[in-house]
Amino acid sequence: MLQIEGWIKLASGEFEKVREQAIAMVAATNEEQGCLHYAFAQDISDPDLIRISERWESQEALAAHGASAHMATFNKAMGSVQREGADLWLYSAEAVRKLI
Repeated sequence: MLQIEGWIKLASGEFEKVREQAIAMVAATNEEQGCLHYAFAQDISDPDLIRISERWESQEALAAHGASAHMATFNKAMGSVQREGADLWLYSAEAVRKLI
């Protein structure tokens, strides 16, 4: 399993410009084969900081996601907003056990 965790910091108010595209991106991605989890969340103390969380069955599933039409659409939308920073990490993981 692959896991991606990170964040994108947008300039003040910029997230509202891409909110609908982000909602569509999350919905479409969660329907992809090999996607175990895909989510964006606004940080509770900084609404311009977007947290990213993903889990994928395989590198092939992640590569297909990167080549998807909804990824291209979302990347185009993100190109229209001002970013102040980002940090995104890919991890190789194994599920050990469910906690709850």
